Amino acid sequence: MSEDCGYDPDWWKSAKAESLSRKQRQVSASALAQPGDAFLIVTEGTVAEPYYFEQLRRTLELSLVHVQVQPGDASDPRHVIETAARIAKDQVKRAKRGELQIDEPEKFDQVFAVIDTDVAVRQSHWNDVVQLARARKVRLAPSMPCFEFWLLLHLGYTTRTDLVDGDSAKSVLKHALGCDYAKNADTTRAAIDKLLPKWPEAVVHSERVCDHHAKAATPPPANPSTEVGRLVRALNDAALAHLRKLSGR
Repeated sequence: MSEDCGYDPDWWKSAKAESLSRKQRQVSASALAQPGDAFLIVTEGTVAEPYYFEQLRRTLELSLVHVQVQPGDASDPRHVIETAARIAKDQVKRAKRGELQIDEPEKFDQVFAVIDTDVAVRQSHWNDVVQLARARKVRLAPSMPCFEFWLLLHLGYTTRTDLVDGDSAKSVLKHALGCDYAKNADTTRAAIDKLLPKWPEAVVHSERVCDHHAKAATPPPANPSTEVGRLVRALNDAALAHLRKLSGR
């Protein structure tokens, strides 16, 4: 058989490039991420946050190798930031050594630390947290007082001022849900399964909360508030066009 038969063994490369280019064009100019972006999400909590983002990843049909979710080495926000920075740096080193598996990203395009702010504010080291994140090039997705305020926004818009700490926020969330929350890992996951379908509404509510505090000139971190919505919107933007639930803000 003639070797010159018009067959290009690398045909798939150009087809893949065109497909990616087409997907890129389908993203809003205000998008926080591009289709196919690789995310590293390091959380302060060990149950609620990892489970929430894993379920959201599945809902948006984002690749497991392109969205890595894991708890930090310790619950202090500074440890969460250091964990994220270390993993992101190790990914680049592994790529240079040729140690990555097929489809593993050479680097993480988006590196987030999902943290609570109540303890850091109470102990007067919130500014240290912000400066460390900036130095380590880790984006913060903080919630004041805690992640449960983000979950509460799945049920409606609120700027209630009685969420003084994590315990009070969990109590309010439990009452709003009408079922146990955080009694154990199973009740936490069951509550998140109930809330997750309303994640697009939660993003809109969180942005309204941010607008409320901006108009009131509330010093950051405003109580209550959350920037988890920015991370969730970025994940939405990274999904294929037909799977996105949010358009540009």
